[in-house]
Amino acid sequence: MTVSSRLSAHADVTLLWATRLMDGFAAAGVQRAVISPGARSTPLALAAFRHPRLKVQVVVDERSAAFFALGQAKATKTPTVLVATSGSAVANWLPAVVEADMARAPLILLSADRPPELHGCGANQTMDQLGLFSGHVRAFHQLPPAERENAWLGRLAAQCVAESLGPLAGPVHINIPLREPLVGGSGPVPPPARGEPPRWFPAHAQPGKAALAALSAFVSSGPGAIVCGPDDLGPGFRLAVGELALRLGAPIFADALSGLRFGPFGAETVLTHPDQVARTAPKASWILRFGGAPVSRATAEWLELSAGCPQAVIADHQRLADPFGAATHVISADPETLCGDLTGPPAEHAWLDRFLALDRAAADAAAQACRGDQAFEGSVLRALVQSLPEATPLFLGNSLTIRAAEWFAGRTRHSLRVYGNRGVSGIDGNISTAFGLAAAHGRAVAAVGDLAFLHDLNALAFGRDLPLVALVFDNGGGGIFDHLPQAGLPEFERGWLTPQALDPGKAAQAFGLASFDTGSVDEAVDAVLKALETPKTAVIRIRVDRATSLARCRAFHASCKQGH
Repeated sequence: MTVSSRLSAHADVTLLWATRLMDGFAAAGVQRAVISPGARSTPLALAAFRHPRLKVQVVVDERSAAFFALGQAKATKTPTVLVATSGSAVANWLPAVVEADMARAPLILLSADRPPELHGCGANQTMDQLGLFSGHVRAFHQLPPAERENAWLGRLAAQCVAESLGPLAGPVHINIPLREPLVGGSGPVPPPARGEPPRWFPAHAQPGKAALAALSAFVSSGPGAIVCGPDDLGPGFRLAVGELALRLGAPIFADALSGLRFGPFGAETVLTHPDQVARTAPKASWILRFGGAPVSRATAEWLELSAGCPQAVIADHQRLADPFGAATHVISADPETLCGDLTGPPAEHAWLDRFLALDRAAADAAAQACRGDQAFEGSVLRALVQSLPEATPLFLGNSLTIRAAEWFAGRTRHSLRVYGNRGVSGIDGNISTAFGLAAAHGRAVAAVGDLAFLHDLNALAFGRDLPLVALVFDNGGGGIFDHLPQAGLPEFERGWLTPQALDPGKAAQAFGLASFDTGSVDEAVDAVLKALETPKTAVIRIRVDRATSLARCRAFHASCKQGH
């Protein structure tokens, strides 16, 4: 055999090695792959491109690619395969990997690597990738260089999918050393592997008799409340927790991202403005907590001040969501099943009525604050959630945008799919994540601030192929800091507000995208609705006067206190 034929044969072995891995992922239910171009990752990319059951998206920037894959994973609840070449390309995944870890979003990270003989000798584009993401992944697997024996790769792929799905969902990292040559002949696509890999069943603990007995005892001790954080636990849970709240006569403090505020779930008990109610709410005899720590600072403070009363944190994973140290019970169980099984006496009507009265006062204050000609984040988001079509995916950017939604958006009877990156609450990758949602759902709306938009400009390259409506609140910088103590510092504008000269419309045009400037609530909402009717991406800027926005928010908070 000549040297060239031996090299070609080796390249074919490597491609088949990568193909068997992709076979295993597809057989285990993976449908999507996101690939950033690179030389060392060529066999992995080819195996994905040529696989009949994988839909592939190419994203040049690895950081944006990872957030895009994160958006897909959040939308589908199934892992997306992420592929990159060796070196710093893989390091650019870190922010999204951390977010996926904290948000419990399943990702499969395939990092191409140099083979062992090229490590520790100054080889180009080579670094130590073993354990690169440390404790932020559910599992790490180091593969050997490609070899002819490859049947076991399908089993490994199935195992990795299971590890990414639970019981604590999150990213799984596979590091894959690949020797040159990376490209062989252009022969036929290898046939699928024979047989299917084993099916893995993630463990979801059912509530035991002892846990149910303990909860039944403390929900019988007096009137209580239910707090649902930013994790959307699915339609089954929403119905079950609404029915539980009705049985117990308990108000539900539902985060805007929980899915409970925008749909017909437990309408009689779900609070419209839980953040404001929490500021003056009476102390409960018990509290059930689902779906992570709340976005609302006021709700978090109410939980902390309620320390001493029984508080149960319930989740089907092992990660404790109790930053306040107030939990008296931590129960590993399926939340939907537990809500269906739990029984207890209903509270007197006066208990729930007290919370509902506070909620009505907050709703009146929000409506008053949103009146007037000058638009601000709260008035636009309030009108937007009332106007979006049924089941529209809505991504809420971090910092002021998601807090404005908590304060002013209220609730709707029609269903919306509301998302955010609250795992570590960064403004990086917000637009890329929203494009990932659009790829999975067919369309999406993203509401973000001007700095979050600036932070992820390269994501606009997705707009050539995917339909996203990006609503940008241009308030001249970091408007969230107007609400924090930093606003009183002499260095505030230079160090925290950081106004930018970027014109979002011109940035969109540079990528060949449609853009619109709006100045009123009606203009902004109409522009979003019209853009949703087209199969293209559009960037809509709504100009917000920071002083007006701050005044409206302060008036709202003050009015709620007076109403109490």
